[in-house]
Amino acid sequence: MATIKYKGMELEEVTTPQIFDPPQEMLVIDELDDKPIKKKVAAILATGYCHNVVATDETFWQSCFRIPDPPKPRRATNRELARWLAQGNGEVLCSDHRMIHSFWEYDVVTSGLSVCDDARVRKWDDTEWHEPTVEYLFGVEG
Repeated sequence: MATIKYKGMELEEVTTPQIFDPPQEMLVIDELDDKPIKKKVAAILATGYCHNVVATDETFWQSCFRIPDPPKPRRATNRELARWLAQGNGEVLCSDHRMIHSFWEYDVVTSGLSVCDDARVRKWDDTEWHEPTVEYLFGVEG
């Protein structure tokens, strides 16, 4: 099975005959192409012919490669959120309590665990609530 490099990742070729419903965005390439391009792939046919990858724009390709979903940003830990709030950076909303706070309490056991799923945060100048990710709170990827 062939592989290609894409944005630092090694992708494996998808060769199993199948129909994609809904069509999936994949990288497609032919033997004469220099680099792959993105197309919505509808099917891989079991014809035995060289160009059995069918795109939704009715073009046929020799090979296709599934593009993995980008990794989710890391949620902040309870301790990281408490520090961010203690430094006066913003506020937190717990949707189960519908209360807005400028502090975050946690116990010793949960200090290193991710913030609960129902918590949302916003910086003082923001109007929208956000997931409490390390990237949003501190401007860095986790």
